[in-house]
Amino acid sequence: MKSIKTIGGVLLLLATVLVPLKPAAAEEIVLNAAPVFFDFKPQDVPNYDAVVVTVTGMNMDDAKKAVIDRILKRLTVGRDAAAVEAEDLTFGDPGYSAQPNSYLEDSLNGMLARAGKHYLVVPLRWTRNPDHTAEAEAQIQGWLSQVYAVAQANHKPVYAFSHSWGTVIIRHVLASLAAQGSPVRIEKMITVGSPLVPSNWIIREFSRMELPAQDFGEQVSKPANVGLWTNFWAKRDVVSHEIPAADVNYRVDGGADRDQALLEDARWDLRHTIGAEKDLKVLKNHGAWHSSYFIGFHRFFRTINSQLDLDIPASDVMPNAF
Repeated sequence: MKSIKTIGGVLLLLATVLVPLKPAAAEEIVLNAAPVFFDFKPQDVPNYDAVVVTVTGMNMDDAKKAVIDRILKRLTVGRDAAAVEAEDLTFGDPGYSAQPNSYLEDSLNGMLARAGKHYLVVPLRWTRNPDHTAEAEAQIQGWLSQVYAVAQANHKPVYAFSHSWGTVIIRHVLASLAAQGSPVRIEKMITVGSPLVPSNWIIREFSRMELPAQDFGEQVSKPANVGLWTNFWAKRDVVSHEIPAADVNYRVDGGADRDQALLEDARWDLRHTIGAEKDLKVLKNHGAWHSSYFIGFHRFFRTINSQLDLDIPASDVMPNAF
């Protein structure tokens, strides 16, 4: 029973960054229940100071299915070691996995309003099904070109804000447009929780199997049509990491270091060992950190009587991104 549970942990962890090599048939996008449409009103552009396009991450149910279909066939060497390492890793925080498909645009609109930014948010929606990645990139490439043309005509800058697998999609779309000689230009590209440079060895090795070398790891480059690339990451979000190609990297979870140190010390006191272990599991939940860029991180640790409130959207993302 334990081996089944640990393998399930590996599958769920790997689902956060998987992209398949085999594209789905175009008609599958129509059949998918997720809404895929281009909600852009060109007449709105003159009324705003800038346009921000958003690209979301994967839907976890679809991602998990894709992993189950592939990983059991491909992951052979190091499978047991991966299962052991993944046993304590979870990816089920309601802050991310239960979000609707509009989670990123909704969050960004709230962040912009609180910061007093008058920007038009244009979601570049896709099914969030990893089987549809290739089709999504084709759609988004066309939509982004339309947004840019209208924004340029109105002398408005275009920014891109993406999360998780959405960061991979938008970077590849922009690189493709640049290679084609397209006039599209993004003044600011903001990536949060990006798996472009995976920090966890399980994710890294799987990405090495599934992705072209230029699309992940140290070989990832900044698209020529991007002005400033700002990347936000968390050490406790194992999907994310610093990206050398980005102009600026901000680590958002430094505010949790003190509480983690106190909890690590508390583990040595037999009166608090069990409680400290539970609190550390909560503190290190990478699913919670993977969504912290737009909902923050708020947890109470009873062992050390500490309330940790990190308003990451307001204190880190907004002042350093836009």
